[in-house]
Amino acid sequence: MQIDDYESYENISFESIDLEDKTLQEVNFYRCTFKASSFQYAELIDCEFQECRFVGCNMAVAVFSNSKVIDTEFRDSKLLGINWGNLGPVIVARYSNCLMDRCAFSGQNLLKVKFSSCSLRDASFSDCKLLRVKFDDCDFAGCQFHQADLSSADFTSSRNYFMNAETNKLKKTKFSLPEAVSLLANLDIELK
Repeated sequence: MQIDDYESYENISFESIDLEDKTLQEVNFYRCTFKASSFQYAELIDCEFQECRFVGCNMAVAVFSNSKVIDTEFRDSKLLGINWGNLGPVIVARYSNCLMDRCAFSGQNLLKVKFSSCSLRDASFSDCKLLRVKFDDCDFAGCQFHQADLSSADFTSSRNYFMNAETNKLKKTKFSLPEAVSLLANLDIELK
């Protein structure tokens, strides 16, 4: 099935769609499922994904320009190097078993978003609201948090995170030992 610009699609299951290096403009998807499809290097301009599912998709370095992601699930997908900051200000999504290395979240409102078993290596969260976000079994090696509101966020089962308590809001944020010791790294103290 071909996807055309300026169209709306509802309750359609797309499988093995190849949109690599393609541009989609003003396309609305409602309750659609994408399986084993490629959006690598695709540019999605003014598109909307509402109540959609992406399963086993390659979306590496896709560009979302002024698009919306609402109540959408990404599972077992490659989402490498995406600048999620190009989306509208709110993302409502669930990410499960996704490769999200080198992704950038900037100026986003990610309230209640759930990341489960995701790799977020070398990713960055800058000027984001991450209130009540659940990071379940995620790897944050090299990930940066700057001016992020992490109030009530849950990192208890995640690893390799580092965040500066002076430049991020950590009110009622949940951590577990021994990983939580990394929060002391930016302080001028000695542990014995």
